[in-house]
Amino acid sequence: MRKTALLLAFFTGMAASAQAGAQTGVQGGYAGIGVLSVSTDNAAEFGYVFATSGERTATGLKVYGGYLWPSRFGVEVGYYDLGSYDVFTGSTKTDEFATTAIGVSGVYAMPFASQFVFNSKFGIAFTSADYICLAGCNGPVFSSSVNGIAGLFGAGLGWRPARNFTLRADFEIFADILHKAGVYETYYPYSTFSVSAQVNF
Repeated sequence: MRKTALLLAFFTGMAASAQAGAQTGVQGGYAGIGVLSVSTDNAAEFGYVFATSGERTATGLKVYGGYLWPSRFGVEVGYYDLGSYDVFTGSTKTDEFATTAIGVSGVYAMPFASQFVFNSKFGIAFTSADYICLAGCNGPVFSSSVNGIAGLFGAGLGWRPARNFTLRADFEIFADILHKAGVYETYYPYSTFSVSAQVNF
């Protein structure tokens, strides 16, 4: 609920300040916020080893900013909340994963059809995967956190109805994010689809 309210507040503020008229060129700074639909097998496959099932999808949030040069190449930095995932034994929640990332990417933006922009990115993500055992643990409640580096790839479409405002839809993949539960370590990719509101400076 808090993530949705933050997105709606941002969208309302940007829409109110947007100027009329389309922008055909793309250059300069920008910042945005969006809601993510995230998919991964981290909890589900962990569940097959230690429990009986795990969640494969979650809702997340991203906040990002970047700069495009007249060549249409640029750089983008973003913070990603990739959601939390529950693991179950029968109907009992026994474990939980939560993952975040900071992405740094090179980007390219190609305008077309007057008001639209195709976006692509290639970069790296500094990741953090947290794990907590809630039931069936050997001893008291057990938790761990592990950091890693993963590849980040993405592509999307932007609609710029006004000079300083863009709506974006993006598909992004985080390759091989490191997870750890006790001595058990493994890597899982995450795929995300996001809808974002963006202000252009």
